[in-house]
This record gives sequence, C-alpha cells and structure tokens, in this order.
Amino acid sequence: MGISKFIKTSFVGVGQIFLQDNGWAGVLITIGMFFSHWALGVACILGAIVGTITAKLLKYKEEDILFGLYGFNGSLAFMCAIFTYGLVDASSPIIWIIGGVSAIISTVVMNLFVRNGKVAYTFPFVVTCWVTCWGFSHFGVMGLVQTTPALPDYTSTIAAIQSPFFAWAEVNFGAHFITGILIFLGIAIANPPAAMYATVAATVGALFAHYILGIDANTLANGIYGFSPILVACAFVGPKIADFLYVIIGTLLAVLIHYAFSQFIATYTIGFIIASWIMLVVRANVDKSNPDTTKLVRMMNP
Repeated sequence: MGISKFIKTSFVGVGQIFLQDNGWAGVLITIGMFFSHWALGVACILGAIVGTITAKLLKYKEEDILFGLYGFNGSLAFMCAIFTYGLVDASSPIIWIIGGVSAIISTVVMNLFVRNGKVAYTFPFVVTCWVTCWGFSHFGVMGLVQTTPALPDYTSTIAAIQSPFFAWAEVNFGAHFITGILIFLGIAIANPPAAMYATVAATVGALFAHYILGIDANTLANGIYGFSPILVACAFVGPKIADFLYVIIGTLLAVLIHYAFSQFIATYTIGFIIASWIMLVVRANVDKSNPDTTKLVRMMNP
C-alpha cells in the first residue's frame, strides 16, 4: 500500500465512525476535533493509523482495510483514552501508550466480528475502553484517575439552539460547537440524508430524554443523549417510510439503553450499538415477512 493510499484509508477509517466510506468526511472530522482539544485531533487520526497498520501487519483482508473497517474503532479508542486521562494534561507518555494499545486491541476485536460475518459497529472500542479507560480509572490501576473536566454550561438560549451540533461533537468526545459543525459538514458531503436524519434524531433523543427520563437541561445541551441517536440514524437512514421508523424507534431505544447503562458504567456508544443490533433483527424479520405497505404509504401520503 502506497503512502497516498494509506493516508486515504486512514481518513476513510475516521469517516467510518459515522458509517461513511468517505475520506473527505474523515478529514473534516479530524480537523473538527482540534477545535475541542489538540490531543483529541491527534488521537482521532493517530488511532485510525494504528488500527490500519495493525490490520496490515496481521494480514487482514485488503478490501476490508481499504473500506476503513479497521480504522474507526481504533480512532474512537485512542480518543477515549485522551478524553479520560489527557484533557487537562496530555503530556504523560502513559496516556498515549494506553491510547495506542486500546486502538490495537479494538482492531483485533473488530476482526473477530468481521471474519465471522457479524456487525460490530463500535462495540470493539466500547468493550476495550470499558477496561483500559473506565476500568483502569475506576479501580486506580497504575494510579490512573479520570481527569475529564465537568460538563461546560450550555444552558443559554443560543447554546441550547446549538445542542444538536454538540451531540455531533460528543460522538467523538468533543465539546465544541465548531467540532460539531465540521463533523456535520463531513457527513453531509458523504451522505446528505444521513446528516439530516441524524440531526433530527439527536433532537428527538434529547426531547425524549428530557420529558420521559427527566434528564437535566445542561446534560442534554452537551449532547449526551443525542450522540447515540446520531449514529442510529447514520446506520438506518434510507428513502422508505420503514427506514424512518427504524431510525425513530432505534433512537428511543438508544436513549433508554444509554440511561440504563449510565447508572453503573461509562456508556460510550453502547446505546447506539444495542439499539442497532435490535433494529437489525427487526428489519430482517420485517423484510422476511415481505409486508404489503401500500395502504400505509397511502395513509401517510393522502
């Protein structure tokens, strides 16, 4: 693999965080992360590079590597390490070592899913970082503690309006409006309907979390209950009414699952993962039954 193809593949891997096979999306996502924190920007692309190199060294299928399948979990895992330990001070080498090791492990876990024909989404990153980030910090392994700052106050009127874009940023542990804007633009370039669906899903998820679960305004404004719905929308966007229903139902499930896991462990993107696994089963059964949707379409479009 030449250097230009390697660079492109790494950025495609970043784009695949949002299920987009598009290197330019990856470029904009990476640039966006620097607005939240310089170390997150470095970790974003570095994690994808580590994942891609790991896949090459372990001789995984070339077409899967080029498709970015071994970049996005590595990227998320590396950013998670920075988010957990390095937002206050990223100078410690151990933080970067944990990030690199997490990227490698998540890549290997991803391959277990790929070679068995199973859909992993971002589960490899989550299960890895439950150990190397949440676990290590929770139990004080090697004296590590989580240093992530408290959520900023985004309860002003303007910040509340911007909250869907904070949700876009939060997928990658970002906390800056411009981060969210650039990520949104990256997805809009790759897949305009996905960008629109995802922004709506983030809003629906936040409203559901507020009115049903009673989540406070600042947590919602920071996008904590919007980022998993964004990923659900990216996974199930499509031109059919059924696709719309999958996105909405998946969004509500993702919020409920996120809330349940938040009671005892770091959630990361587990809400998106489990909700999407459920919706994949639902969709497969619906497709298998081959229902006649003509009457429903006529009702929705009189």
